[in-house]
Amino acid sequence: MSFDFTQGDPRLMLDENGSDIVIKGGQPVMDQGLENAALISLYTTSDWWGNAVMSSSDQRVGSDFEQTARRPITISALQSIRAAAKRALKWLIDKGIALSTDVVVFNPTADHLQIAVLITPPSKDEFVLRATKYGSNWIAQRDYPANTRIS
Repeated sequence: MSFDFTQGDPRLMLDENGSDIVIKGGQPVMDQGLENAALISLYTTSDWWGNAVMSSSDQRVGSDFEQTARRPITISALQSIRAAAKRALKWLIDKGIALSTDVVVFNPTADHLQIAVLITPPSKDEFVLRATKYGSNWIAQRDYPANTRIS
């Protein structure tokens, strides 16, 4: 898949602490819309303040994916996380933006969760978003949030 790196919105790149923007040659790498749309769908909660200004309910964004992924890791939780991701991304299929989505969730070690989201757009150039949850990072953020460390 090829992208025009100067068109679109700044591309959000997943990392272990959330997401980041990559700069190349002094310019942010841009996204043509699908990757950012998926990340916003997964990581924006339904109580996001921007939903208050949307005139219709089908314009609102938000999911329970992130809250579901923060629960203790059990077999049932893995299934719930997959279902939450599928629900969050369903609109991509409904609007014809993607032909299909698939989500794989697995737990290789006790406090380690790996999630891969496969999205097939109409061009059929599949791409994968990968998210990794390290329990210790998420617990530390909960107990000692970054906003309290800003001086």
